[in-house]
Amino acid sequence: MNSFVVLIGLILGVAGLAIDAASIFPAVMTVSAENLQARSLLDAFVYFWSFFTHLTNLLLLLVYISELTNWRALAWFRSAQAQAMAASYIMLVGLYFHFMLSPYLHLEGALGIATWILHYLTPALYMLWWLGLARHGALAFRAIPMLLAPGLVYVVLILIRGAFTGEYPYEILDVGKNGYGGVAIGVGVLVLAVAIFSVIIVAADKLLARRSRPA
Repeated sequence: MNSFVVLIGLILGVAGLAIDAASIFPAVMTVSAENLQARSLLDAFVYFWSFFTHLTNLLLLLVYISELTNWRALAWFRSAQAQAMAASYIMLVGLYFHFMLSPYLHLEGALGIATWILHYLTPALYMLWWLGLARHGALAFRAIPMLLAPGLVYVVLILIRGAFTGEYPYEILDVGKNGYGGVAIGVGVLVLAVAIFSVIIVAADKLLARRSRPA
């Protein structure tokens, strides 16, 4: 059962990222009314992976591959910390998109399908897998700062890139519109949200571990 669910998650994640890439790359590498300057392949690649949604779904894929293959190089992605971090971040991806972005976006066609997969299907399936089939009992509340660290590194890298390009993948990180103070407030709210998700994840891990122990 575990391998089946993991395989479905892997297929969905690859499909979602592939469909999204097939829609985004040609659009940003071609001059049009919506895209006044064509990007190089490298620039398009960096642009695509600047989105937290894509990076988090890639993290899920690495967790799934590590579960299916037991490759030593992917051992960290089989750890409780990596899988908990993925759970916290994919919760943010799904909830932030649903409440903050989806009311203003009306995506159709392939891009709409990819968006639905990456923001609804993959988060739901991963959380169901983590709750029902992943290993539990190895998390501690003291690990929460480490779960938050990669997200903060992402923000720093986006701000550094934005300082040179003036481009930000999300309006909440747009220094040109919000200023550094506004961005700091927005990031603070997101960090607080992920911290709360992480507390819930660790508490759930402990509860699930107790329930799985023989009486």
